Amino acid sequence: MRLAAIDVGTNTALLLVADLGAAGLTPLVEEQRFVRLGEGVDAAGRVGEAAMARLRTTLREYRQTAEAWGVEEILVGATSASRDARNRDDLVAFVRQETGLPYEILSGEDEATWTFLGALSAFDDLDGRCALIDIGGGSTELVVGEAGGGAEALHYRRSLDVGAVRLTERFFSQQPPHPSAVEAARTFTRRLLEEAAAPLDRSMPFVGAAGTLLALALVEAGAASWEALSTGDMILGAGVVRRWCERLLTLSFDEVLALNHVVLEGRADVFPAGVLVLDLVMTHFQIDACRVSPRGLRHGLALRWGRENGLISG
Repeated sequence: MRLAAIDVGTNTALLLVADLGAAGLTPLVEEQRFVRLGEGVDAAGRVGEAAMARLRTTLREYRQTAEAWGVEEILVGATSASRDARNRDDLVAFVRQETGLPYEILSGEDEATWTFLGALSAFDDLDGRCALIDIGGGSTELVVGEAGGGAEALHYRRSLDVGAVRLTERFFSQQPPHPSAVEAARTFTRRLLEEAAAPLDRSMPFVGAAGTLLALALVEAGAASWEALSTGDMILGAGVVRRWCERLLTLSFDEVLALNHVVLEGRADVFPAGVLVLDLVMTHFQIDACRVSPRGLRHGLALRWGRENGLISG
């Protein structure tokens, strides 16, 4: 069966068109748009009209792409910005009326669950207990579970209210940010990590998902396009993450963008904050390396649908 899954995050909206069957998930098309749905949500508590208009345009385009590929089902899962917004009911109604698509706002725990299963589906060599980090625009998910074990095999899942867009809007009023702002962002994030008390340790494989990690891996590799994601494993060592974190926090917007125009277009302003979160998490849990997955929530939503409808076992 062919279906489409759309992940509407705080910064991006991501499309997956895939075939689903007993053999699992076979991605056919993947696209990315920078909707910045969460623009101002942390401060105002609402999704603004301009952001909703950008979302409408993107979802209409994604629906056209999906239908051109002959999909039988279109899924839409929305995350941090949508669930934080006081006008989320209006947002759901707006999407339904303007695009004809469903708009499921996921809880933080569900986002963590399906991101974990989606991200780990990219690898067939993982076994036993694994940890996942998903750094989004508005939240960061931490998960510990058994590779290949399904949603029931998760030992820990937590969504933290810290992400690249939220941290940037709350603390970084200029780029590069003032050292005092960086320290305030570090203090805020460390407090959330201490409260989360996640059972992560350096002995288990540590997998990363979402745009910040993918972009950092491509920038480090000097890749000229997103197509490089399909070639081999991408590993970010703790030293590499720390080096980039320190450097990015000293650069202007134009200097960050100049590092890789293709990869950082649409995220150059929030990229330093996202890498800061990754550095703080790896330091807090004394993690040596992060294996970056090219898959994420949208793949997990497709797998969830396949299991609920008997196309995939487990």
